[in-house]
Parts: sequence; C-alpha cells; structure tokens
Amino acid sequence: MLMNERDVMEYDVLIIGGGPSGLSAAIKIKQLAKNEKKRYFSLPC
Repeated sequence: MLMNERDVMEYDVLIIGGGPSGLSAAIKIKQLAKNEKKRYFSLPC
C-alpha cells in the first residue's frame, strides 16, 4: 500500500470565522506579534 505525500503547514493560531470575535482575535494576535517582533501572515478564506 502506497502512502501519499501531504503538504504540512504548522500554525500557532487558527482563527475561524470573520465575525466580531474573529476580527477581535485577529487584531489582538497581530498586536502581540508586533510587540514580540514575530512574523505573522493571514490566509484568505
């Protein structure tokens, strides 16, 4: 039996939903990343 190769992407945070809670979480994560001088990026849904 052959195993298929899969792409793996590791994330520290995953926000699902674009409502008020998701937006608030995304803003806070961006602020924290900036304060810690860490990379951040977003993927469109």
